[in-house]
Amino acid sequence: MDDETRAAYIAKNPDYGVIVCRCEEISRGEILDALRSNVCVPTVDGVKKRVRPGMGRCQGGFCSPQVVRIIAEFLGVPLSEVRNPRPTRPSRSARRNPGRCRHDV
Repeated sequence: MDDETRAAYIAKNPDYGVIVCRCEEISRGEILDALRSNVCVPTVDGVKKRVRPGMGRCQGGFCSPQVVRIIAEFLGVPLSEVRNPRPTRPSRSARRNPGRCRHDV
C-alpha cells in the first residue's frame, strides 16, 4: 500500500494507523476488517490466513498477543476464550505409542 492510500485510510479510520504486526505492516484496521467480513475469521489462525499477521520474521512473537486482544475485544469475550481451533499434530513417537501423547500428560 503506498503512502497516499495509507494516509487516506487513516484519515477515514484511525485504526489503520495502528500497526499491530511490524514485520508484515498489518494494521488494527485490517484485522478488524477481516473480523467484520462476510466470512468472519474469529480465530488467530483465521486472521493470520486472511491478513498475514504473524507470518513475518518474528513468526507472531510480538503481534500474536495483540491479535488475540483485538479478537477478544471484537467478540466481547475474555482473552482465554480466543484460541486456535487447529489441532496440534502429535510427534512421530507419540503416534507409534498412542498412550504416551503429550496432550495426555
